[in-house]
Amino acid sequence: MTKRKKILLIILIVFILLLAGTYVGMAMYFEKHFYSNSVINGMDCSQLTAEEVKEKLKKQVEAYSLTLTGRGDASETLTAEQLKLSYKDDKAVEQLLEKQNSWFWCVEAFRDHTYEQPLSMEISDEGIAQAVDGLAMMQKENMTAPQDASITTQEGAFIIVPEEAGTQLNREKVIQAVKKAIVSDKTKLDLDKTGCYESPAVTRDDKGLQDRMQNLNQMISASLTMDFGSGRTETLDKTLLIQWIIQDEAGNDVIDSAKVTEYVQQLADKYNTVGNHTFTTTGGDTVTLEKGDYGWVMDVETTSANLLQAIAEHQQGTFEVTYSSSAKSREENDIGNSYIEISIDQQTVWCYVDGELLVETPVVTGCVNNGTETPKGGVWKVKSRNSPYTMKGKPDENGEPSYVEEVTYWVPYSEDFTVGLHDLSSRTAFGGDIYITNGSHGCVNTPLEAMEQIYNVVAYGFPVIVY
Repeated sequence: MTKRKKILLIILIVFILLLAGTYVGMAMYFEKHFYSNSVINGMDCSQLTAEEVKEKLKKQVEAYSLTLTGRGDASETLTAEQLKLSYKDDKAVEQLLEKQNSWFWCVEAFRDHTYEQPLSMEISDEGIAQAVDGLAMMQKENMTAPQDASITTQEGAFIIVPEEAGTQLNREKVIQAVKKAIVSDKTKLDLDKTGCYESPAVTRDDKGLQDRMQNLNQMISASLTMDFGSGRTETLDKTLLIQWIIQDEAGNDVIDSAKVTEYVQQLADKYNTVGNHTFTTTGGDTVTLEKGDYGWVMDVETTSANLLQAIAEHQQGTFEVTYSSSAKSREENDIGNSYIEISIDQQTVWCYVDGELLVETPVVTGCVNNGTETPKGGVWKVKSRNSPYTMKGKPDENGEPSYVEEVTYWVPYSEDFTVGLHDLSSRTAFGGDIYITNGSHGCVNTPLEAMEQIYNVVAYGFPVIVY
């Protein structure tokens, strides 16, 4: 081997040794350093040692923040300091480095190495709870409670008022959501989407609420018209019914029967005519008549029961009122144009039939001096008609009637059947002021011929006006 060749061989051996040493040195270097192009959780860790990477991760933890968004454009940010977060060395970085095969550095050093490693942190439950409690959106004065959907009235109908979501957060749910976001290394948390808000217990789509609304609207669907004559009508419909809905002891929606009775009583007070008449006399005067039993009297109890049933059956149209007392006419002037008119002052009786004067006659009424005056200031109804008839006075101390009188025609009209019109054969004169000193025991003594005419046209219920 020539000297030149020896030199070249030595040079080659030295080069190979240098190359091998360099390779081994680089392999040893990458045993403790990450390859170039190494990225951990988005952080460039090229040629950093494990300690250097952990230091960067520590700073990353310290820089961590979580932005919470809520309803009504609410937004707040919690920092690592507020959350009391700290870096936790769980040797995960060392494990990543150990997986790196340093002997293939000449190949691996030029490749991209990207790692997604859960951020190791010491999480403080107490710190999270304190941070959550400090949020402005968690303060009582900044939260509104959710409102359940409910039923109300509008324009004569029951409607559903939609629920209101409110802004009341559930503390435990917020704490758990924040903790989960931290563990997942999230930086944003939508409290609404993660279900952290308290929810209304009843929504507008609740079947029970929908069914109740439909039932309520059906309960007020009746429309009933009552006719009181002379164009006077009263209509009971949803306008009133909607005010009468109550709940019974079992919580069921019902029509308040007391309200129905109260309504009927108001109608009775308005339209009952017994003791409430205004009359224009034959002489043209207007008199007010507050006595007697003639007129309309509503049967409040029966009418209320029937009305309650009609409401329950959702009836439409005309409703018939029940009366305990009736008159000849349902018009506002319920006396009509057939009646007996008696004037005490004029000692005269007029009898009209269908508006035509049938009888005008002088009479003798109850004696003033004896205190047996004929009751006046009212309208009574004829109770019966008898012919002939024996009239008897009140029994004396011996049980004998104070008087006995045979009459041809007897037409009683007082409530107790003791006062009426009748003929009296023993009386030859009528009218004038006879009644003051020689009047009757309270009846209306009428000439026989006139009495016969009256007797032949009257019947039960015929109005008798006395003033």
